[in-house]
Amino acid sequence: MKTKYSHPSEWASKRVEELTQAGSSNKRIAWELGRSTSTIGRELKRNYGYEAWWYNCERAQWLSEERRRNSKVPRIDEKTWEEVFCLYNTDWSPEQILGALELRSVFVSHETIYRRIYAEIKAGRLRT
Repeated sequence: MKTKYSHPSEWASKRVEELTQAGSSNKRIAWELGRSTSTIGRELKRNYGYEAWWYNCERAQWLSEERRRNSKVPRIDEKTWEEVFCLYNTDWSPEQILGALELRSVFVSHETIYRRIYAEIKAGRLRT
């Protein structure tokens, strides 16, 4: 049975902190919280370190929020996308555009370029 991952609640994070400091195994923590052993392992792996030698639930929450904020930052700004569209309109392929971007140290896959171009065409903002 496959379940969707969800970030542990504040109570669960606090309990993970208490149990890890008491020396409990991941399997024991998972059993007590009703979670998968791999979920506990991922939580500890993501949040150990970072200038500390133990799991801290407050730091784990802060890091989780920081990862969420950073995940929404676009890799390519709108000015660069305008350049991509101009090159596309002059009959450059997405692979050629990718090469031009890499010369400027902008790294993105050609699939991302294709997806954005198709979305712009579908929205009527770009010609075919």
